Amino acid sequence: MVSVKVRVQTLSALPLAWAVTWFRLLLGRRWADSLREYHPCSGVRQWVLSCRVRIFGRLIFAALLGCVTANAAFGRPLHTSWNLASPDGRNTIEAGLDAAGRLSFSVQHRGRWVLRSSPLGLAHEDQDFERELGLLEAETPTRRVETYELFSGNNRNVRSLLNRQSLVFTNATGARLALDLAASDQGVAFRYRLPDTNASVHLIKSERTGFIFGADVRGWMQPYHAAGKFTPAYEDYYYPASPHDAPHSVRAKVKGWAFPMLLHSPAARTWVLLSETGTDASYCATHLSATDPDGILHIAFPFADEGTAGIASQYGPEPRWTTPWAMPWRVLVLGDTAADIAMASLVTDLAEPSRVTDTGWIHPGRTSWSWWAYPEGPNTPAIYDKFSDFAARMGWEYTLFDGGWWEAGLWGIENHARSKGIKSVAWSSASDFYTAEHRRRKLDEFVASKVAGLKVDFWCSDRQEAIAAMHGLLQDAAARKLVIDLHGCTLPRGWQRTWPNLLTAEAVLGTESYFYERTFPERAAELNTILPFTRNAVAPMDYTPVALTLKKFPRKTTAAHELATAVVFTSGLLCFSDSPERFGQLPEEAQKVLRDMPATWDESRCLLAKPGEAVVFARRKGNTWFIASLNGTAHQQPVTLDLRPFRGSDRATLLSEGTDPVTLIQSTTLKRPRKWQHTLPPRGGFILRLDRE
Repeated sequence: MVSVKVRVQTLSALPLAWAVTWFRLLLGRRWADSLREYHPCSGVRQWVLSCRVRIFGRLIFAALLGCVTANAAFGRPLHTSWNLASPDGRNTIEAGLDAAGRLSFSVQHRGRWVLRSSPLGLAHEDQDFERELGLLEAETPTRRVETYELFSGNNRNVRSLLNRQSLVFTNATGARLALDLAASDQGVAFRYRLPDTNASVHLIKSERTGFIFGADVRGWMQPYHAAGKFTPAYEDYYYPASPHDAPHSVRAKVKGWAFPMLLHSPAARTWVLLSETGTDASYCATHLSATDPDGILHIAFPFADEGTAGIASQYGPEPRWTTPWAMPWRVLVLGDTAADIAMASLVTDLAEPSRVTDTGWIHPGRTSWSWWAYPEGPNTPAIYDKFSDFAARMGWEYTLFDGGWWEAGLWGIENHARSKGIKSVAWSSASDFYTAEHRRRKLDEFVASKVAGLKVDFWCSDRQEAIAAMHGLLQDAAARKLVIDLHGCTLPRGWQRTWPNLLTAEAVLGTESYFYERTFPERAAELNTILPFTRNAVAPMDYTPVALTLKKFPRKTTAAHELATAVVFTSGLLCFSDSPERFGQLPEEAQKVLRDMPATWDESRCLLAKPGEAVVFARRKGNTWFIASLNGTAHQQPVTLDLRPFRGSDRATLLSEGTDPVTLIQSTTLKRPRKWQHTLPPRGGFILRLDRE
């Protein structure tokens, strides 16, 4: 069962933002902001603020009239703002409304500006929500406490603590626009809502939403690909770039920047992960356009020529829905270090809770996969049966029948796998799952064959109908107790919480690139040290790790590096790349790690976070810790670990590079020191296993 506990409490009975705004006008920002220490969120009673307001009430009123008159006379903009701080006070999101009725927002971390005043607003087909807005209501802030369970990610059990507030505005015609704000100790977020009830379909032509980062901000950014046979599918590198740079790629034609975007602001001493979550059938997935002349990264909709092969689009790419209409959350995860980004759960905290009541049938697990060894076949029963037998010997839960299983016959190979106690996942095409009738008929056929799940491939679209089809698939699959692996797809946007039968998804440039992408061997190690802070920080990732056999474009990473990716990356369906023969060449301790390594973790810690250079993650299952490291550079890197927090373990086993680093792994038993030093070779890695006897 998915355990969800929710507690909501009121934070304030007074609209503090109004008081602070007028004090800013009269006394300046410093004196006005000092009033916040009396806000109920800080633990001081409401009567303190009430007394202060009563004492200065008449003075404020008189001065306010003069202030408004002066502003009107001299044409200066009158700016009103509302602030929402995180429970610990470190993160703040501020919404503002200028004299022209235009909305904006800004973000601070530890009192330092991360995002300056950036535009908000919607261009509705019949309404203008970009200007001439006025406040109708500033709802009382609330605090929301939840606990929930995930079947993939850093920690299986998650506790969420969020402050929330809704601001409701009206435009010149009286139509309402709500702006929901959220602030947690991990970051901030906002979303739009159209709260009026209307059965007619509404269309959003564009968003005014934008992000203005400082000139010093740089990070790791992935380009959004133009439509093609296999694009967009979020399969590219994360390039070192500034938000002000033009998008570029060595792989494909680009038309903007994709989510998520990892940034660092030296001035704010803050790391930022920009993404979105909660996208459902009512909206399209969005990306970011190239920075405009004003330095703004704008939200952009999919392009008209995007689409899943074989599926005709009935409408344009703009989102359309009935009201009330809640739109996706735009999220800024904030941290002092990149480790804070990797460990954050804000993306799932804001997603809709699980819509699957009974989750007892959902089993994360490890899977064998024949495609890596036999990409061109033969797709014979003997090949599939060999990998089912191998999964059984390794104690894994699944085997994956990739494209071509129909040549062997699904009933026979599935029956053999089941006879060995192995569940099967079968490949299918996304085009089979768009219309409800066809989707359910196809799912019923797979249920009749007794497979446990599906790998659904080649979506290649961010359009609303593609998002709706994915949600329809996840819902109908859950009703039939099928787990799902999405491939050739968009970035999952919090869906692993809403639909826990989504065990993993691609949307990553994974190890299959050793077959197809000539630039991959040179860039793979660096990419692997960026993914934990970008793609894998927001959703489970089917990277298909432990690619040991050299392929068309031979890897330059060490064998130990490849093994360590299975611990560093998280996926509810952990799909191992290589063959029984290749895994059989590993030392026994390495094979034991592959047998014992879980698909879900009880606890995770990020011990070293240097995106693009080196990472160390420690993950625990039961009494065993797996500490894994990756070197993303072409030179040696020393690593020093304090092992005292992992005390209680009796035995330490190191898996590192052998005499031929590219092909061999060696096992060493260590006397467990309080501090441990190791030198990572170029593009190297290790797994340090700590067991309690």
